[in-house]
Amino acid sequence: MLEQEIAHYESIKDDLIRHYDGKFVLIIGNEQLGVFDKSEDAYKRGIELRGNVPMLIRQVRQHEPVEMIPAMVLGLINAHV
Repeated sequence: MLEQEIAHYESIKDDLIRHYDGKFVLIIGNEQLGVFDKSEDAYKRGIELRGNVPMLIRQVRQHEPVEMIPAMVLGLINAHV
């Protein structure tokens, strides 16, 4: 799910970073439907335009944050209690 939206984001990422770093982009299918200050505004606009369909709302960032899930890092996901 969202493969098409992610591929489209990656294809326009450099341009988005140049113009909208830190903002939120709304993509449905291969179409960029707007750039917003808040993710909530992007979601509302997506619902207004297309209804309740899969949509990509992503913050435009030069450097993607690395997320760590402690249970996975510490090997606790497979822990037997």
